[in-house]
Amino acid sequence: MRRNATNTPAAVSVANDVLTITTYTEGGTHFTGFIDTAGKYEPTYGYIEARIRFDTAPGQWGAFWLQSPTMGSPIGNPAVAGTEVDIAEHRVHDSSGADISNTYVMPVHWDGYGASLKSASATGRPAVGASPLAGNWHVYAMLWTADQYVLYLDGVEQWRTSEAPSRRGEFIRLTCEVLNRGWAGSIPAGGYGTRAASTTRMSVDWIRVWQAQGS
Repeated sequence: MRRNATNTPAAVSVANDVLTITTYTEGGTHFTGFIDTAGKYEPTYGYIEARIRFDTAPGQWGAFWLQSPTMGSPIGNPAVAGTEVDIAEHRVHDSSGADISNTYVMPVHWDGYGASLKSASATGRPAVGASPLAGNWHVYAMLWTADQYVLYLDGVEQWRTSEAPSRRGEFIRLTCEVLNRGWAGSIPAGGYGTRAASTTRMSVDWIRVWQAQGS
């Protein structure tokens, strides 16, 4: 159980070369999924991108991010401890229920998840005339160096920051989460529909990582 949903392998599927994480409700329980490369592939630095379609719903969000297995240890040294870097987190509602479906956020968190937690963040949005974020394919990317993070949407820079650059290997995560009456609004009455009927999902066409030789 994580927040208001249970993570299950049944929420993750691959068809026609597209990976999908579906958020659904059965028997009064909400289900969704997390997948990552922990212990298998943990790059340090590089250009990381994914082509994703967010079909997000209130009370739920999808994310493409990097996580350090030692985040917050030691406190005060994110270069060594690593960070959480969210290349993209997509919601359709904020905590007040306002429509924010054509934006996404790119937070960096460091020094653990307790009292010492520190964060920096920015908001991204598609270019004028581009297709809306919700329900459409877009490419979310980040250039990670020893000195900064530079984040992009469809090749257009959205934000760069030198706050807390990690200098250790981090694993890649694709996740969906559910939280009622939180930063993504309220879960719909009756939930998200069964696994077969739900239209709440995060679809991933591909992920690509480029690294300098020796990194």
